[in-house]
Amino acid sequence: MEELIRKLEKEYGIYDIVKQRDNFYIFTVDKAKLHSLLYYLKNVENFKHLAMIAYIDWIEENKFQLSYVLWSYQKKQQLSVRIFLDRDNPVFKTVMHLWPQAEIYEREIREMMGITFEGNPTQFEDFALEDWDDIPPMRRDFDTYKYAMEKFGERPGRKSFNVREVISERYNEWRRK
Repeated sequence: MEELIRKLEKEYGIYDIVKQRDNFYIFTVDKAKLHSLLYYLKNVENFKHLAMIAYIDWIEENKFQLSYVLWSYQKKQQLSVRIFLDRDNPVFKTVMHLWPQAEIYEREIREMMGITFEGNPTQFEDFALEDWDDIPPMRRDFDTYKYAMEKFGERPGRKSFNVREVISERYNEWRRK
């Protein structure tokens, strides 16, 4: 695996390399090189399975991170390939041409984070949030409490709890047993 990582450093300029385990590496690549790197990993290095596309909102840095998690059944190895997108204009090209199941991941990411995937024909169809009318709910600047209060308000019989107090009480009960 280390030989592959050295090769990817030389050929694709990968950086911020993290060895999670002997068979699992995480690294970053410039977004302009992602599609050619993924093509190479799938078709030459046998990372045939797109396990997931994960996303992180780095609001303080005004960036979104996309992580393409790949698995090689043949080698029993895993890679997580990261790219970063500008939070103000989060647009990237689909990877459906490599993995058709990316269509679903990209639909979810578009709905939850607002990242647009050029070339994905179904990305604007509702995924889970039918008729959603606010900013994407997984963005860190989305205020869940404010949204709930505006949409639903206070309800009779609803009781509010201090979460820290409830957890502390339950923990203390558990310790007494």
